[in-house]
Amino acid sequence: ESDTRSSSRQIAMLNVEEFLSPELRLAMCHVKEAIRIILHCLVVCRTIGGADSIDPKAVVSELFDVEYVRINESQHVQELERTVEKFSEILENNLDRSGKAQLVFNLYTVKTRKQSLWNRIVGSDEKTVFEQWRIPVAVQPLNRYLNPADNLREEANLQASASQQVQQVLHYIIARANTKVDHLPSPEKDTVSYKFEVAFLSGDGKEIGTGSLLPQGLGSSISQTIRHLPYMA
Repeated sequence: ESDTRSSSRQIAMLNVEEFLSPELRLAMCHVKEAIRIILHCLVVCRTIGGADSIDPKAVVSELFDVEYVRINESQHVQELERTVEKFSEILENNLDRSGKAQLVFNLYTVKTRKQSLWNRIVGSDEKTVFEQWRIPVAVQPLNRYLNPADNLREEANLQASASQQVQQVLHYIIARANTKVDHLPSPEKDTVSYKFEVAFLSGDGKEIGTGSLLPQGLGSSISQTIRHLPYMA
């Protein structure tokens, strides 16, 4: 369900549980698969107790020596793939500058304010982010050599390094998602899901696309709501 009312919402980030993962230093050809694995991991980690709707399955990455749990519900997969493509596009377009970007994954609740003239001006809904994951990525150059064997060795080394780094980030996410649960709010009335959104930042914390500095790393104007997450009991 897409969020088309971001301009009519006030955003609060008080008492946010924030997580900054280890930086991924990847060749451009490895970015999509790395981000794909990490997004699936984040969704699955926050769908304990409601996992039937996303049909999670353990799979082995087609590119890395990494096993992870992947969602298989088609609509969810398509929405995550759009995020993967967008993040890769941002990094490719940014290569002539820093070659760095951050993916920001926010979980939030929405509270509807009482009707009043003031609330019509500032927005009738208040979005409260209660958990934020930031995944920094730095693109590494792929060196080319005259000897084909050296090129193959370079590619193998970068792929092995990427596999190790992705595994490290997965361990980071799983460990913290399993131990940090006290901050999770009760689900909204008549629903069993959380909302989440994905935003993109440059390496220095600026919102990509507008250049404005973001408070606490929240890119609300380019954020896109991907899907609702079932409540973790």
